[in-house]
Amino acid sequence: MLRTMSTDTKWIFGTGIAVITAIVGTGGVLAGLLLTQIGALNARIDDLRADMRDLRTEMRADMRDIRATLERFDARLDAVEIALAKLDQRLLTIERVVLPAAESGE
Repeated sequence: MLRTMSTDTKWIFGTGIAVITAIVGTGGVLAGLLLTQIGALNARIDDLRADMRDLRTEMRADMRDIRATLERFDARLDAVEIALAKLDQRLLTIERVVLPAAESGE
């Protein structure tokens, strides 16, 4: 079949094969580069996931610390409320004993 083709046809056919080979070869290189980039992206996503897990663990520990601090503050506030109630009771007792009763009729 090649013997019956003209020189121009042979050149066109050869050029077409060369172009197709170049495209396929370049496609393989591009596919390799793309796979490399996808692999790098996957590694970065894995790193991000690990960082997010670490951050979540730290946040949970911080929340436990905050909760414990609030519970201690609440206990101290309860103690202050009890102490103020006792003080108020003592003041009422002192007022009854020390201050004279108001005379009726004035």
